[in-house]
Amino acid sequence: MNHNVWEDGFFKIDPECHIIGDMGPINHFPGVQMWWNAIDGIMRPTIQGAPSEYMSTLEPWELQKSTDPENILRAMDKYGVDVACILPESMMDTTGYSSRWCTNGDAWKAVQTHPDRFIINPNISPIKKRGVQNAIWEMEYWVDKGAKIFKYYSPEDTYINDPELWPFYKRAEELGVVLCLHAGFSWVPPGKSKYCYPTQIDDVARDFPNLKIVAFHMGYPFTDAMNMVALGHPNVYLCLSLLVPWAISAPYKFAHILGEAIRFVGPDRIIWGTDSAGYGAQIGAASIGLTDFQIPEELQWKYGYLPLSDEDKRKIFGGNLGKLLGIDTTKRRGGPNAVTDSLNNHATKIPLITPKTQEKEASQMPKNEYDVSISTPMGDMDGKVNLNIDGNALSGTIFFMKNENEFTGGSIDENGNISFKGDLKTPVGKIAYSIDGTFVDGKIDAVAKTKMGDLAIKSK
Repeated sequence: MNHNVWEDGFFKIDPECHIIGDMGPINHFPGVQMWWNAIDGIMRPTIQGAPSEYMSTLEPWELQKSTDPENILRAMDKYGVDVACILPESMMDTTGYSSRWCTNGDAWKAVQTHPDRFIINPNISPIKKRGVQNAIWEMEYWVDKGAKIFKYYSPEDTYINDPELWPFYKRAEELGVVLCLHAGFSWVPPGKSKYCYPTQIDDVARDFPNLKIVAFHMGYPFTDAMNMVALGHPNVYLCLSLLVPWAISAPYKFAHILGEAIRFVGPDRIIWGTDSAGYGAQIGAASIGLTDFQIPEELQWKYGYLPLSDEDKRKIFGGNLGKLLGIDTTKRRGGPNAVTDSLNNHATKIPLITPKTQEKEASQMPKNEYDVSISTPMGDMDGKVNLNIDGNALSGTIFFMKNENEFTGGSIDENGNISFKGDLKTPVGKIAYSIDGTFVDGKIDAVAKTKMGDLAIKSK
């Protein structure tokens, strides 16, 4: 780490920053002891192969488990993490469902210590074992407090695609929240791995296409299956939490994981994360790992992986999750130029949404999105264009082939002549374009020039 962490250009949001709570009253449970024994086992595959020069940069406090939120902030400041989603551990399976390790109320209390850096990620697990309606009630309660992101840990409860959970998923979709799901293997018994295979998410994403799903740990070790699920469902995002330290200790392994994910879904639906559980070193390894990482040229050549650009890293570190949570990622939250306003104020909370309010809000939205037909070598295809006009300045988004293609720096004159350029994402990569045409009386008539030929764009 040879740079100023607040000048690297990477706004970092950690969706999985755990707080453990006071373990003293529950350490006697056999399940709790089993859980921590598994954590000891996880350390070996995580740090094996870590270079000595990295290990020498760790300070003693980073290797000591802490329940103090100040320790989280200390690590965030050291490694340039702007925002942490504070996520309490439930793990009721370890106590015979007699008690939780840490409550959502405890997490909320921690968030209040630094509301400009912390937001709450309520853990609504288990759902089935405590009653679906009870889980829905608690989700609505935290949404009313401003929560935008939630976690469901199925290994302590039931299958992700258990039909009894459908009312919960439906309400989460209506509320517009981001729902994080543990995917792949449980890692820590007594949690059951059979409850969290990635293919189960396929059923949920199919029946709730507007539910924003973040799959923690990329479904490891079933990353190929997870990629296939995300490929077919644009509402599924892949999260690198727990895996990023391999960028330091096993870079070729991490390159395969990230390279394949980019191949299947591109950099716009991949999210960074730490999965830290009281250790500052976990935040450090994840931060340094992606910041300094590049897919080896040998693997780019052998497997067709694309090189990792700074723009890719900006999206993965915080840009993609920032869009989902409505967080401005253009202004850093730490360092000398930090923005210090609260991330948890009433003005930014998600309202309780019903289908009727959605219909009403849609009717009141400004009509700056236009249906268009785009000519391609494969025939005419439907798309949408969103235009934002500020004087003579023009920006917006082209929605084409299930991709969002933002552009800035365009122009429009008093006669409605428009001009702008950017990149179109396609299944075979990005294609640069430059557009000239007109926007008159709410109608678009333009031509996009590309290396594949001219594409006519006309309002329908």
